[in-house]
Amino acid sequence: MELDMLTQRELILIDPVNPTPATLITLLTERLVQTGKVRNASVFINSVMKREAEGPTALGEELAVPHGKSDAVAQAAFALAILPQPINWTGIEGDEPVRLVFLLAIPPQEAGNTHIQLLTTLTSRLTEDAFREALLAVRTPDEVMALLCAESDEIAPQEKPVLQNKVVPAILGLISATAFLLAALSWNGNT
Repeated sequence: MELDMLTQRELILIDPVNPTPATLITLLTERLVQTGKVRNASVFINSVMKREAEGPTALGEELAVPHGKSDAVAQAAFALAILPQPINWTGIEGDEPVRLVFLLAIPPQEAGNTHIQLLTTLTSRLTEDAFREALLAVRTPDEVMALLCAESDEIAPQEKPVLQNKVVPAILGLISATAFLLAALSWNGNT
């Protein structure tokens, strides 16, 4: 799955002012509505907040992937916020620092297919230190789009980062895939 096919420059928010998880979900949802990806902001935000209450969406390495499955979603897409300073987001082990927020909008009919493919592709790319560090260094939505289009081997590492938790990159894909697979199965059972 090509990440750049599910977003656009208008869905990318860089350096928002005074972000919190709730304000970021609202700001990113507003962008999804403005671009026609989501039809009803409040219905979609309710689905995201319901999912947030079911389990953590911070996945380590300064990454959160809140998501909602709703009839309010016109077309599968994601919006992205890149933060200059980390904020606290609920994770598996309590609050975690987050600087990258990917808000996924998935129509119910695509919950088991697009949802899992998008999560797999996203988590696979985000376990790459060079990709994650490059995202954190961008200054414009156009730079983000170029990164999303680039192949893994085209991204040169800026500087080898020191990981806070060396286990997280190895298990990030496993944890996220398992959590989201369970969510997808739950969603499919509710439709």
